[in-house]
Amino acid sequence: MSRQLEHATPTKISGIHEGLIERKLRIAGRVLSYDAIHGVAVLLDFDGKHTISVDIGSALDDRSKEWVNERLSTVVVIGYLEKPPSEIPESSQLPVGVVPPSRAIQLRALLVVPAADLDIKLWNRVVDDVQGQEEQSSLHVADVAPVTPG
Repeated sequence: MSRQLEHATPTKISGIHEGLIERKLRIAGRVLSYDAIHGVAVLLDFDGKHTISVDIGSALDDRSKEWVNERLSTVVVIGYLEKPPSEIPESSQLPVGVVPPSRAIQLRALLVVPAADLDIKLWNRVVDDVQGQEEQSSLHVADVAPVTPG
């Protein structure tokens, strides 16, 4: 199956971990910083603590100037979680209490969409609900005994 047709799993920034490497994710966050030299942004979750490093270099277009340099602009990103090809540059000074992004993983953005009106706290609650429903569905499927023709 083509990677482009693959479903992007809605994910909270605080829920991203190395077990999701090579998965296509959809995340929402605020642009905390942008390193134009490396094309890397740091996105902040609604809680003001969790962050993720996002390679947005190949996803920028003419409309990106509307949000890329605006501190704390809200965006939705679709991309693949990867181990970066080289060491991720250390993030510039982060506010007190903010956990620096993991240098072992990075989201490679395919698409970045500004979402000024998006409530990230609500986004995270919806992601929790969807993941809870998926877990319930997989439990119910596992409980059903296979039907054998008689």
